[in-house]
Amino acid sequence: MGSVHTVMGIVIWATQDQDPEPSFWFTAFGVLAVGLGIAVIEVERARGFVTAPILAALAVLAAFGLISMPVSGFVSLLLPLAFGVIGWSKRRTVARAAT
Repeated sequence: MGSVHTVMGIVIWATQDQDPEPSFWFTAFGVLAVGLGIAVIEVERARGFVTAPILAALAVLAAFGLISMPVSGFVSLLLPLAFGVIGWSKRRTVARAAT
């Protein structure tokens, strides 16, 4: 998702077809999403699951984005959020069974 946003921002900027503001935001969010994705991958590798604070932040971002712009790319955040919640709940169930 981050790579797509970065490319879209650069294309919008390069074509000079539109206002440069969307280009900036697409590129900035793309770079931010790539960084966040790498950080989440590292947390998942270290712990075996995505932690609750990361999932909560992703849920808040998705909710804010969907309220602000219902027909947007924020819908795409729901899929990784769902997989993260499923993995987190499975991990909690396994941890409870072990104790």
